[in-house]
Amino acid sequence: MHIIIIGGGKVGAHLASRLYRGHDVTIIEQRSARVEILRGRLPEVDVIQGDACEPSVLESTGIKDVDLVVAVTGDDEDNLVVAALVKEFRSEALVYARVNHPENEWLFDTAWGVDAAISTSSILFEVISRDLGLQDLVTLLNLQADGVEIDEYCVPASAAKAGSALADVALPANVTVMAVLTGGGVRAARGETVLSGGDRLLLLAEGALDARAIRTALGVPEPAECTEETAGH
Repeated sequence: MHIIIIGGGKVGAHLASRLYRGHDVTIIEQRSARVEILRGRLPEVDVIQGDACEPSVLESTGIKDVDLVVAVTGDDEDNLVVAALVKEFRSEALVYARVNHPENEWLFDTAWGVDAAISTSSILFEVISRDLGLQDLVTLLNLQADGVEIDEYCVPASAAKAGSALADVALPANVTVMAVLTGGGVRAARGETVLSGGDRLLLLAEGALDARAIRTALGVPEPAECTEETAGH
């Protein structure tokens, strides 16, 4: 499959790193410094510097033969313009577009050439309303701004902090616990929330998320199998 990703930020780079195996992947990115970084990190991916809102740039990528275009820049207007242009070149191509601001979501439809709109706020609502598992939520929330990581950590029963309140866990300063998933559902992450073995923490980190520091804070000296305690929470 021929795939073109518009935007080489965290989202675009992550998608390319997952898709290039078995697919012909191209990234279009405007920032020259970012282009050099991407070329170094993803030598298997064709990285083109340019403005994808310019028809000539799209044409240079072989847009007339593309199967899927994913527009994930941080600018809703650019994502919409790209979607419309792609359909002009190849109407049968699928176009996925990222919605950065919820108030613009109504614009992202087939009239603009968007086959699937990716809105973090709407996806989060759907995930919660359908009571999906944490891993589904983490996967969808990967569509975040540069410099932010979202991941999960399962608290093993052997953790020293199992049975302690969240306020007593000295997590790294750049890490916030967004929610606690238990066998009985989702709990809000408050200071008085008591952790139990088997709880899964939904973590948001500004910058890199250090798994070793998380283990240390929870009193888990080595990676351990995560099993849920039979006691109630």
